[in-house]
Amino acid sequence: MPIEAEGIVMRIRLKYGVLGRGRTRRLYMYIRDKLGYNPDELFKPPLYYTCFNDKCIIHKGSGKYFRATKLYEDGWIGVIMDKHVYPSPIIYERIYHERGFRAAIIVGDRGVRAFLYGNDILPESIIREYPPLDSGVAVVDHSDHRVIGVALRVKHEGSYYYRNIYDLGMFLRVWG
Repeated sequence: MPIEAEGIVMRIRLKYGVLGRGRTRRLYMYIRDKLGYNPDELFKPPLYYTCFNDKCIIHKGSGKYFRATKLYEDGWIGVIMDKHVYPSPIIYERIYHERGFRAAIIVGDRGVRAFLYGNDILPESIIREYPPLDSGVAVVDHSDHRVIGVALRVKHEGSYYYRNIYDLGMFLRVWG
């Protein structure tokens, strides 16, 4: 499906289907083990995926009536980035509203702006960390406690920073 913007033609490969058992299981385990929440309270299989090139979104609902708008109608559950599965900001926020923060970092204004432009989170931008931090963590805006994406903790020269896995600005940068 070609898209033209400002004289530049960009090809987008659209792919969709049923999310496999392995990825569904990994998403369930992350939500259960890292976030301490019962995934059955959030969604039931089967889950579906829609990929735009190599960026994939996990959602409820699909089938022969598939349209890209169903991503929004039926609930965005997560993303597949670099072959790993991560919950969506919607899922994180629901869990945090009910149970408080886990597997999250609270980030100041400067870090939020940088992160939404695709950059990593540096130690000086972190206001607070909520373990476990050993796998993907939600990046939370300190001003309104909204989840703006997911990052991965990386050790570098004796300290840690958080590598951007995905952020809400990605959708504008990649598909906007």
